[in-house]
Amino acid sequence: MNEIFTAAFLVPLFAAGIRMSVPLIFGSVGDVVSERTGVMNIGLEGEMLISALISFMAAYTSGSLFIGILAGGLAGMCGALMIGFWGVSRKQDQSVVGIMFNIFALGFTNFLYRAVYGIRTDKVKVDILKNIEVPGLSRIPYLGDILFKHNILVYIALIAAVIVWVVMKFTKLGLQIDAAGENPKAAAAAGIDVVKMRYGGYMFSGFMAGIGGAFLSCGIVGSYTENMSSGRGFICLAITILARWNPIFAIFAAFLFGTVEALQLRLQALGSSLPYQFFVALPYLVTLLSLVIFGRNIHAPGYLGQSYDKESR
Repeated sequence: MNEIFTAAFLVPLFAAGIRMSVPLIFGSVGDVVSERTGVMNIGLEGEMLISALISFMAAYTSGSLFIGILAGGLAGMCGALMIGFWGVSRKQDQSVVGIMFNIFALGFTNFLYRAVYGIRTDKVKVDILKNIEVPGLSRIPYLGDILFKHNILVYIALIAAVIVWVVMKFTKLGLQIDAAGENPKAAAAAGIDVVKMRYGGYMFSGFMAGIGGAFLSCGIVGSYTENMSSGRGFICLAITILARWNPIFAIFAAFLFGTVEALQLRLQALGSSLPYQFFVALPYLVTLLSLVIFGRNIHAPGYLGQSYDKESR
């Protein structure tokens, strides 16, 4: 315990917590937008997983991490469009459609990876994104190592969350998004294309989840492993609720879960009499406890998860 409460332990822990939080920030910020349009993107887990594989394959084939990350984002968007077609156009239950997509994604990625690269003991690898030290700021004691020595996607995730917050709070588009989720019939009467808004929410959410998946394979690992998303898509759904559909709050919630993930890895390395499964389950346990403690008296968008039939308005 004495070793834990030292700068040598805490500084790398918080720096790793920021890195671990990046897929959660991308996924939850995208989900904030989609849910505020009235649709639930339960398929975040599957979109992240497919994007992690597609991003890795594109980067490995092209030799370009930029192409790989872009391909990951587009793969996530395509997955969200599939869910959107059934959830918006076909008016199927959005939760069921998302769950089925997650099941499909797990089987599809396992099959595709083995079909392309075979079953092998050595990992096929790509280079990962290099860290960028922010001039001046990276030399600040402790804070410099924690905040200002990360790869480009870390900074993009934070900037994207701020941009989304500004758009949602201060622009006409933000008002239209909220109107589509709170009262789609009134929004349609005001001339807002609710179906277009909901498809846009799905597409943006899928693209952001895709970038989060790409970060896993090309940003910090440099390879692909089966079920690489490991439940992060579901944690993103919890973060959206805990953040009260606010992208800025989502940053802090994501950092909390990212730090717990980094902590459990370090606790395993330090050695403990507890079984390692306890530490693996720790981030998900924190997610459940957070929902129980802080998930009360939360006002979700009025028509969240409900189908909209423009013919009946």
